[in-house]
Order: sequence, then structure tokens, then C-alpha cells
Amino acid sequence: MQKLPVGIQTFSKIREKNYLYVDKTEDIFNLIENGEIYFLSRPRRFGKSLLVSTLETLFSAKKELFKDLYIYDKWDWDKKYPVIKIDFGSMAYKNSEQLEDSLFDFLNKTSKKFKIELISKTLPQRFGELIENINEKFKQKVVILIDEYDKPIIDHITNFKIAEDNRKTLNNFFQSLKANDEFLEFIFITGISKFSSTSIFSGLNNPKDITLSKNYAKICGYTHRELEDYFKEHIENLANEEPLNYEETIAKIEYWYNGYTWDGKNKVYNPFSTLLLFDECEFSNYWFNSGTPTFLIETLKKENNLQPIIEPIFATKNDLDTFKIENIHPTTLLFQTGYLTIKEKNKKHGSIEYILDIPNYEVRESLINELIMTYTNLSDSHLKELKNKTYTSILNKDSKGFIEVLESIYHRLSYPLKGDDEKYYHGSFLVALYLLGIDSQGEVTTYSGRADTIFKLKDKTIITEIKYSSTKSTKTIIKEAFKQIKEKKYYTRYKDENPIYLALAFSKNDIDCEFREKL
Repeated sequence: MQKLPVGIQTFSKIREKNYLYVDKTEDIFNLIENGEIYFLSRPRRFGKSLLVSTLETLFSAKKELFKDLYIYDKWDWDKKYPVIKIDFGSMAYKNSEQLEDSLFDFLNKTSKKFKIELISKTLPQRFGELIENINEKFKQKVVILIDEYDKPIIDHITNFKIAEDNRKTLNNFFQSLKANDEFLEFIFITGISKFSSTSIFSGLNNPKDITLSKNYAKICGYTHRELEDYFKEHIENLANEEPLNYEETIAKIEYWYNGYTWDGKNKVYNPFSTLLLFDECEFSNYWFNSGTPTFLIETLKKENNLQPIIEPIFATKNDLDTFKIENIHPTTLLFQTGYLTIKEKNKKHGSIEYILDIPNYEVRESLINELIMTYTNLSDSHLKELKNKTYTSILNKDSKGFIEVLESIYHRLSYPLKGDDEKYYHGSFLVALYLLGIDSQGEVTTYSGRADTIFKLKDKTIITEIKYSSTKSTKTIIKEAFKQIKEKKYYTRYKDENPIYLALAFSKNDIDCEFREKL
């Protein structure tokens, strides 16, 4: 089996040492042929740095490293461009002064590399001088590659002053790009957040944002076809370890790690998790455990809202583009950091609407468990006790026992799911099910309506209707819930699955429920 490039983000090292490389050079070729200034947003550990490294190697005309790849016989190898690669992941930026020092150090180091002397004293002028002098010395336009441009901001997102000061320093630094456009051949910028709202590159000449472009939806990550074409031997090896047959193994990999899409159609596997899966021969939460940002959890706690991780949500293009340091919307944050992805893209009334959801099992289970354990602080033994009681009470149609479980959980979830309407109780019930390890579906479309929640226990399908009223008794609410299930025929597709009907009633000060096997 070909060696796996776990943790390797340098294209030349992968090719020279015969590590497995999934050929993305067709996308890269089309990118270069069709434009000059690009921005790409992708979550952390999704192959952005390898993409930047590949571009650096290509523009440096290292032909031998591209043998047998798509671009090999299509590129003009006689042209060698000077490349300035700026990697903010390798810089110091605990405050704007340190960031500015790091940028000065970078410019000095780069000038020595190209054997050029710089005399300008300020950052933008010094950067511009570097670009112009390189162009003049080599008689060739310069390529600028910027990796993780937003790291000095993202890593201080909970400290507005530092984040904003760093943003201003970056904006000042990159002013040189527009002023020196005549000396530039190609600019490629990567990051997690969208730059359009942070004004860092406001001076650039209309950079093309390809984040949601269908033409480059597969430029990072592995498609299903690539998974089977490049990793066949590794899949067979994993199948022997599980043990599963080949088709079952493929299905399990897809369930765990596939599902990311930025155009609603082309799905890709998380490359970080996929490589570690084959390297370790064990299914696990690799990407999530590699460093879920603390600010993400803190922001969701601050917003008192777990709704975006409980059920699919609607979003506009503006929701996905907007990234304001001083006021981060949870949906935007979850999407740009990779915890939500586009499940559907629809055109309505001349505008585009997106449906967002968690991409796969790895992210869903990890994120929900992390958040709920943060909020509830339940011990493993207490959680196990609640799970056992849940299964027993539902299968025995024990309303009293099930209410005791719900009250125990709801008391702990009152902070992140604060509210006093039906939507609040829908959300809190779904969170409770997740916490108890029960896979459920919310707002399930049926023949004549939407069932609030449907989930399975053993061979039973539980069809649930949730009602809230501040004026009616819980007994009256329960009757109305069962009446709605019957009238809307939520049971139609589940007739052969021994359904149990569950009505959950909430009033201002009370919870009640009732199980029925017949309506």
C-alpha cells in the first residue's frame, strides 16, 4: 500500500517520498486559466495548506514533481515565477505589535532569499518595494500565496480589541497588493472566515471568492470516486480489521466522514479524518478531537442557542458571507468552521436559499456530546442510568418514568435552550434524545404535514407530537396532539413498524406525556 501523508502539507515532500497524493491539478489548472485573484474559505485541516504548497511548486516550475498528474503536459514549464508565500500559521500575533514585528521579519527574510535590499520603513511600503524589486530583478511577474490569512483574528475572536487591532494591521499590510497590481501574476488567499466583511483585502481588485463555487467544490477534500480510486487497498485493509465486507466498509466510511458540500451537490470526505482512519484502521472522531476551537463553544454558550446543531436550518448567502468580529452569528460561525455544511441550495423568488445541517456522524456526535456535556455536567454513571430508564419507560409506555428523565435533563438545559414557546420545547426534546444516544429526526415531512420528532428504539418507531400552551391544561394539550397525529396521518409510512405514538404536553409549570399504540 502507498504511504499515507498524515500530517504532511508540503507537496514536494509528498511527491519526492512517494506518499499518496490525490490529484487536484485539474482544478488547479482551471483555476489559473480562468482568473488571477482568488479567495477560498474552508475549515481547518481540510487541505488548504497542501493546495497552497502545490501552487507554489507549480509556479516554481518543478516539472519532475508533477509527472503522471493531470497538469503535467498542459503547463508551460519554461516559465518560472518568483513566489512569495505568506503563512500566518507560522507567525506570532498575540497582539498587533507582535504581528507587525512578525511581518517585518517575514519581509526581511524574504528579501534575503531573493537577495534584494529593502529601505522602506513602513509595512505596506516595504511589502510593495519587495514585490516591485523582485519583478525588476527576475523580469517576471510575482505570485502571492497567502495561507490562513485570518488566523491572527480567529485566534483572538473572544478578545475584540486584539482581534480588531490585528485586523487593522493586516489591512494596512495588504494595501500594497492593489498598488503593485502591475507586478503581480497571480494571488491566492485561504482562510476559515470570509474576508468580505472583515475589510482586510478591501484594497484588492475584486478578488473572486470561490468558496461556494460549483466549479471548485471538490478542490479540497476527497470525492467518493477519489476515495475508491486512490484508497482501494486501504479500504480492503480496513475491511479486514473491522471485520466487514468491502461494500459495508465503504458505507461506514461515508456515514462517518462524508457529507461536506459547498454547492449542495458535490460531496467530499474530510481528508484529515480519512487519512487517519486508514492509518489507524479504526473509526474515531479524528477531526473534532484535533482541536475544536474554544471560542466556538463559548460563542454558542453566550448565544444560549443550540438550535443550529439540532435540526437543519435555513440561511441566505449573506448569512454565510457575513463575519463580524464584534457580533458573530452562530450559524455563520458553525458553517465557516465546518460544523455545518450546505445540504440543499434552492432558488426562490430570484434569490438563493440554503439549508444547512451537520455534515456527518463524526461531527454530529462529537459536537453535540461536547456541548451537552458542557451544559449538563452529567457524570458517565448518571448518564447511563438515564439512558436505561429512558429505554425502559418508553418501551413499557411508562409516562411517569419518562417525565422524570425529561425533567432531570430539562433542568440542566434551561440555560442553552432558554425559551417559552413550542419551538423551545421541540429543540430541548431533540437535545435530550441526542444526550441519551437516540438518533432522531426533527420536522419529518409526511403525506400531509410535518411530524415534530420521529425516533426508533429496538423494533419500535416512536412518532412524537409536541405541544405547548400557557393557558390550557396538559390533558387538553395531549388530546390535541393525538388528534393532530391522526388527522395528519403521520403514521402512514410506519404502519408496518409497530409505531408507538407519544404526545408531549408542556404548560408554564408542568410537563405531561402519554403513550399509545393505537389512535
